[in-house]
Amino acid sequence: MPNELDVFLQPRSVAVVGATERPLSWGSLIMEGLLSFPYQGKIYPVNHQSSTVYGIRAYPDVKSIPDSVGLAVLTVPEASVERVVQDCCEKGVKGITIVTAGFGEAVEGGRAREEVIAKLARSHGARIIGPNVSGTFNLHVGFNGSPHQHLIATPLAGISQGGYAFGDLLASGYDRGMGLGKFIHTGNECDLQVTDFLDYFGKDPQVRGIVMYVETLRDGRRFLEVARRVGRDKPIILHKAGRTSSGIRAARSHTGAMAGSKEVYRAALQQVNVILSPTMELLLPLGHALIERPPMRGKRVAIVTMGGSWGVALSDCLEEEGLIVPELSLSAQANLRSLGMPPRASTSNPVDIGAAGPLALSAERLIEIGRAIFASGEVDALILHGLGRAGFVRDETPAGRKIWLDLEKQAMRGYDRLQQEFGKPVILGSHHPSWESQTVSELQGEGLRVLNRLDEIAQMLFRMYKYWRKIPEGE
Repeated sequence: MPNELDVFLQPRSVAVVGATERPLSWGSLIMEGLLSFPYQGKIYPVNHQSSTVYGIRAYPDVKSIPDSVGLAVLTVPEASVERVVQDCCEKGVKGITIVTAGFGEAVEGGRAREEVIAKLARSHGARIIGPNVSGTFNLHVGFNGSPHQHLIATPLAGISQGGYAFGDLLASGYDRGMGLGKFIHTGNECDLQVTDFLDYFGKDPQVRGIVMYVETLRDGRRFLEVARRVGRDKPIILHKAGRTSSGIRAARSHTGAMAGSKEVYRAALQQVNVILSPTMELLLPLGHALIERPPMRGKRVAIVTMGGSWGVALSDCLEEEGLIVPELSLSAQANLRSLGMPPRASTSNPVDIGAAGPLALSAERLIEIGRAIFASGEVDALILHGLGRAGFVRDETPAGRKIWLDLEKQAMRGYDRLQQEFGKPVILGSHHPSWESQTVSELQGEGLRVLNRLDEIAQMLFRMYKYWRKIPEGE
């Protein structure tokens, strides 16, 4: 059944009001976004001084466009917004995205002007996103009405009251195969709010998980009602900004938001199983983990590491988050010894394969260690950390280094496959990101996830546990 919000994510036509070829202007950034994907709808640049923009016929105003317009994206100066909204309403435009800033977030009286604009739109049956936004995109239909690049279509949707930071998150996730298939930036929310799109994505069969950046909730009761319903079927991962006095002041000047007490937000959101991301940087990795990895039904974590010190540090991070690093039973340890681990190698948990000597030359044996740990039934998740060492293969690279590179890749792929075999999550960790390690770079190119920070590994696993403990098995 059609939804009135479809126009923002799958419009049949888009008018860019203020379209231009002037570099780095919003009118050019939105046009470049639209042209960067195979959008099948009509694009109508609106520019009263140019007959064409990026080779596409331009019109002096919205009312001059001969065809119907589904979505209008406004990049005009702040003083012109009301007039252009009036034009859009008279044209019969049903969706209006106001990129322009300079309203409630910036000037006294700005919020009152927003209310006038919203009332005008509603009186004509139109809806507004913004003002002060970067736009929207839906990569599943080739629509990018935003300046964001480095985009990958995934089953995750994003809803944000801020836009620039999400662009950075998408860019940093690009090389790791992480991203959003659909995105909405709500900005000052003079009309539509984050809750409207949470409800919308909750009903969207293409969306399997939702990540959110929120500074304030203008109708907290409604948000909780929607989140409770949506969260039964799809994980909702939210980063709440504006938790401190300085953050509240910054939020007020960013989107005009009045942020609230972190304790109140945390207590209320946890009741409806919204997962609070401790950092913005963890939003995408956590979102991908919750839709891609098997459920984590318990708190027990095993660590297989190439270095004992990494194992100790990981144990601290995990237990500080609230997870358990249990000592493996004597029978489980004996089983590991039977696989060839020498007496000097630790088998209690963490399992230190770095001390196993010749054992490290066999990827199959390394994988068998992980399989034996899961088969013991004593843990609910497993971390492999310490492979993916620094460096790239060159002509002068010694043969032994090339052999080690192949072993690392085989072992890490094997551990990743254990997730499907046992139905429990496996986290691959390496100190080195893709630009420092050929192994990590190649595996991420294959779609494997490799995390680089111990605290993020622990934070992710604990939140996976918190989410799945409230979702009954079989759902």
